[in-house]
Amino acid sequence: MGTEAVLAVPPSHVNGFADTPDDMTDTPPELPRRGKIRPFAELLHSLRFLTRLPIPFANTIDPPPLSQSMRLFPVAGAMIGAAGGAALWTFTFIGLPSLVAAALTTALGLLVTGALHEDGLADTADGFGGGKSRERRLEIMRDSHIGSYGTLALVAGMFIRTACYEDLTGLEPLAIIAVLGACAAFSRALMVDLLWATRPARGDGLAVHAGTPGRNGAAFAIITAAALTLGAGLLVSPPSGLIALAAGLAVTAYMRRLTVRMIGGQTGDVCGAVQVLSELAMLLVFVATSS
Repeated sequence: MGTEAVLAVPPSHVNGFADTPDDMTDTPPELPRRGKIRPFAELLHSLRFLTRLPIPFANTIDPPPLSQSMRLFPVAGAMIGAAGGAALWTFTFIGLPSLVAAALTTALGLLVTGALHEDGLADTADGFGGGKSRERRLEIMRDSHIGSYGTLALVAGMFIRTACYEDLTGLEPLAIIAVLGACAAFSRALMVDLLWATRPARGDGLAVHAGTPGRNGAAFAIITAAALTLGAGLLVSPPSGLIALAAGLAVTAYMRRLTVRMIGGQTGDVCGAVQVLSELAMLLVFVATSS
């Protein structure tokens, strides 16, 4: 998650209720009909936040608070990853070399998400690598310019992702779609978990404006994405799903400790870094266990 992307919630629709007139009546305020499709609104809000795609109905349905919509980040992530898996298989099916297919899929993913999480990875690498104090690290992370540490992190991440995609082209089409969908889903669930379990490092920024997801929402995100990952593992090799989950959790635990030590808590940039790094770790596991 980059530091600049913030979706505001209309003040007239807080907690799902519209403003009511000052005069009181005997009839209690009626819940808006749109509340009946709240999960659908949450999914649209998640997709609108996590992608740069034109989302249908996004402007006609009152968006719930982002902190509430976060529980469906894994579902949105699964859709993003599955689309990437379908593109990877299609590029391979039409006869493109596996490396070209993998590179095109990587580029397509960046276009769909607007490099939202990669921006966070670059800022985190610059801040943690170049700052000598907590204040200086936070200052560097807020700077829109990219430094050498951020550039190296992005280049390494793109190389690893493309190499993993190329290796995965040897799987069956359903397995390719399932693996990319599961990795995208669980890595975004881990981002939600980080927001819930770790205090913000600063009093403003994306992590604060987005709000803190509830415990039930974070648990729903983790459980849903874990189930998708275990299912994908069955299509590759029996232990691959469990190992991939462990890899993602290990990366998140390490990043949580590191960010608390470096800047005192999480930021939107750190969440983006966690998403990218945990997804890459999971992809590496599936590549290693599919051979």
